[in-house]
Amino acid sequence: MAKKALVILWLVVAGAWQGAVASGTGRLKNYDIWKDLPSKTLMEMGLRFYDAGKPDSALLSYNIVVNRYHSSDKHNSTSPRQACAALNFLGILYTNYFIDHAKANRYLLEAQKLAKDNHFMTLLSCTYTNLGNIKMKNLIFGDSIMDEETLQMNRLAFHTALEANDDPLVIITSGINWIQLLDDTTNYRRFHQDIDLFLKYPLPDSLKQYEYTKTFARAIQERGKKNYDTYLQLLDSAYAHIYHKNMLSKEIFGEQIINDKCRFFIEQRRDKEAVDLLFKQLYKGQAKGDKYMSFIYSHSLYQYYRNIKKDSIMGDKFELMALRYKDEFMNQTHLLDADKAEFLFQIDEINAEVQELTTRQRMTKIIAWSTAAFTLIILVILYLLWRKYRQVQENHRQLYENNLALLAVDDERRRLLLEYAAKLDEEPAKYQSHQMDEGEQSDLLHRIFYVMETSDEIYDNDFSLERLSELVEARSSKYVSQVLNDYYHQSLSAVVNDYRIREACRRINDREHYSQLTVQAIAESLGFKSYPNFVSNFKKFTGLTPSAYRKQHQSQSHAE
Repeated sequence: MAKKALVILWLVVAGAWQGAVASGTGRLKNYDIWKDLPSKTLMEMGLRFYDAGKPDSALLSYNIVVNRYHSSDKHNSTSPRQACAALNFLGILYTNYFIDHAKANRYLLEAQKLAKDNHFMTLLSCTYTNLGNIKMKNLIFGDSIMDEETLQMNRLAFHTALEANDDPLVIITSGINWIQLLDDTTNYRRFHQDIDLFLKYPLPDSLKQYEYTKTFARAIQERGKKNYDTYLQLLDSAYAHIYHKNMLSKEIFGEQIINDKCRFFIEQRRDKEAVDLLFKQLYKGQAKGDKYMSFIYSHSLYQYYRNIKKDSIMGDKFELMALRYKDEFMNQTHLLDADKAEFLFQIDEINAEVQELTTRQRMTKIIAWSTAAFTLIILVILYLLWRKYRQVQENHRQLYENNLALLAVDDERRRLLLEYAAKLDEEPAKYQSHQMDEGEQSDLLHRIFYVMETSDEIYDNDFSLERLSELVEARSSKYVSQVLNDYYHQSLSAVVNDYRIREACRRINDREHYSQLTVQAIAESLGFKSYPNFVSNFKKFTGLTPSAYRKQHQSQSHAE
């Protein structure tokens, strides 16, 4: 019944633009004077015109600011923040006064991008709210009032304002706009945390006139908790305290509260109270000549009698009345007077001329230097890339050959150490004192060498100092640690990593036995738990990444 009524909150129509829109005739004669004013002055003028109910003059002011931002002329330049605010006002004007939602949406989408790119969070919140208003107005005469996209757009506006937290008025406005969409039980259950968040937000002393918004939010909260008597009391309290400097906005918030009460009465089967309130509002709309308001309440009465009371006679009566008011409202909304149509046409012509002139200026500058500069840049880039490529390839080749030489030396060292260690293997190490002499240290060092060169256990993930001490038959792991520090000047993990990296180089070079394995598989087989850690250690040891090392090996093999 009352699902159409929620749209009232968003509509600045039906009586708003009657008399509010000042005549467009003669306004454009100010263009040549205003176009040289600073952008700050134009923004202030636009706001004054908007508040005074002169949308045509406001439109001209904001239009100059936006055109100046788009222009390549730096004289009296517009800042991105000013442009974003002006685009929002243009979106509002084309939504509510000039009834061109395509243009409004285009301006607001540009404002949204500008706000996101420059992190203007407060302006971004305003933009989301204005985009939500367009969606609501587009649903005005559809089969449904609310869709998920519209719901989420207004929720996003509220949370973006909270994130910015630099303009309490934007937070309060976006919050109440969002919360007024949560007037049914289903939405309350889904988003009750947002109402709690809104109620916790402190209202500054400068905005105490918006206290009714908190009262309305508490009413929605109580309804969700099924405290219906408290809900009605809070609605009445909110209605009594509504204040807004714009009388139209005051009426809109008031109508929202009345429609919530009507819906509640019908849901609770308090039919007489609901019908009395609907008739009261219908008569009020008829007395004011408000076609939209008359349509809303005659349509609500039609739904009540047709769907709830099953009274086809009364249902038909109010259906015909609703259709009549709908036609009158649509004709009233879409009929622009000649002055306004001419004014908007001239605005469009100015925009087209500014855009064409700006495009021509930019193209002239671009054509003057772009071809030569582009060619030169491409040649320089190609030369630098070629030079860098050759340098990198040469460095990789030298690093690979150096590593091959080091591996060859390491293999010879391993052979000699194994021969020497084999002799020591017959005599287990024994230390009688707390201190080792030079011979004992040398003996233990060679046993450590032997284990590191021959044992596959060093490639186990859990290889430890204690295990190494067992393998070399040391009396204490502290002797092994001492030898490692004295001769390697490294910890065991660093020493083991070096051995593992050397073995990785050998396996990458050994195509006969390991060509089927990926580099990552080789790393895992050598005890590296983390592939990025393996890559880091490999590059630190060889100067090349594993993939670059394998590529150099393949290139060398093909060359041979």
